[in-house]
Amino acid sequence: MADTIYQGDTGLQIVLDCGRDITAATNAALMVRKPDGSTARWPADITTENEETRFLAYTTGDGDLAQPGAYRLQASLTLGDWSGRGKTALLVVLPQFAPTGAMATGTGAYAM
Repeated sequence: MADTIYQGDTGLQIVLDCGRDITAATNAALMVRKPDGSTARWPADITTENEETRFLAYTTGDGDLAQPGAYRLQASLTLGDWSGRGKTALLVVLPQFAPTGAMATGTGAYAM
């Protein structure tokens, strides 16, 4: 588990808790606002933890965390007749070589 997330990290699993059963959901994604204000759509997997299927997971790849700063994340999916987004979570990415423990991940998101 990564206690601190650095610019350029890859292979980092980001998990958002949707707060309800999303077993039947489609079009799952994490909608992302990057520190410079640009946006991205990261395709997400519906996952089960502790026998509850209410999580979206995405594993970062090259270029996903290229900017240091605050990333704002929202779960996005379609469930029955409803399509929309969840609450905003904050993920803080530190510049490379920043002191360990300078900042931690934000509320609503965690990294494994």
